[in-house]
Amino acid sequence: MMWSCLTYDASDGKGGGADENFAGTLAEAGGARTGMRAMSSTFSGLRVSLIALPMISLGLATGGAQPASTTFRPALAEAYAFEYSWSGAADVERGQTVGEVSVHHTEGSFSGRLPLGEGTALSYGAAFSINQLEADGLLPLPDRLGELTVNLGVTHRFSQQWSGSAFVRPGFYSDLKDFSSDTFNVPLIAMANFVQSRDLVWIFGVGVNGFSDRVVMPIAGVRWKFAPEWTLNVGFPRLGVLWEADKRLSVFAGASVQGGSYRITENLGVPAAGVSRLANTYVSYREIRLGAGAKWAVTEKVSVSVEAGVMTDRRFEYFDRNYTLNGEAAPYAAISLDGRF
Repeated sequence: MMWSCLTYDASDGKGGGADENFAGTLAEAGGARTGMRAMSSTFSGLRVSLIALPMISLGLATGGAQPASTTFRPALAEAYAFEYSWSGAADVERGQTVGEVSVHHTEGSFSGRLPLGEGTALSYGAAFSINQLEADGLLPLPDRLGELTVNLGVTHRFSQQWSGSAFVRPGFYSDLKDFSSDTFNVPLIAMANFVQSRDLVWIFGVGVNGFSDRVVMPIAGVRWKFAPEWTLNVGFPRLGVLWEADKRLSVFAGASVQGGSYRITENLGVPAAGVSRLANTYVSYREIRLGAGAKWAVTEKVSVSVEAGVMTDRRFEYFDRNYTLNGEAAPYAAISLDGRF
């Protein structure tokens, strides 16, 4: 998972100058993302990713400096983003060690924006995300957990201090073995941003995900630019600090959560006495990560990010079967590419 910068002034679709407005830097799950890619990370695990999308609408509120990937362009697709991450093999336990698993994560997205009127904009795009699980032992896990989605959002700026956003991400969230109504989900998020000052923004809202063990989750967060080159982001699932070394390089460090909620259609059998068969059910996958990294603007249109650290905890929870697998710590690393056409 990596961090990125994202701001957007919906009042006229233009970005302010770097000396006039602060850059809307954010800790955002799954890569140096902008636009709909941030939605991808959030919706893939709504129960653990409720801060990334609030940071998207944060840009509306601040009217901050505009990265190239969020400007309006007369094209169907304006921006793209891809990421690969690896979290190492670690023992998984349920009372005792039952096996070992590592995870290879790949995702990508294409996105665009369209002005709908004064202070209002439509976001749209498509995305995919795949977690490839390499497991041994007697672990009742599918080979992969992933999603294929269409992304839609509307943002509106009500005043200099208040803005609101609503996002939906219909698509398939599953073990990618069945594409039917059973694996189709439409998570949504609604939020409001309050700009207390140029450097302090508060985020409030609610998220809904029918595949999660907690269907409705509150949203809360704060972004504080406490020095010209330093920004603190506090919220769930990410807490950390970002330092803008110069116009092309930023460095970040903190804690984050990666994961998602998926429908399992594969028959994984009966894992233990007293547990129902793991088939046609749901699993919540979660990793807690502590790490640091850097983002470098290669050109005006392309940037690359790298990150590494320790995955301190991994969990697979079949919440409606009351069956949970807990993993131990392991290293992780990630690399991502962002650009605009």
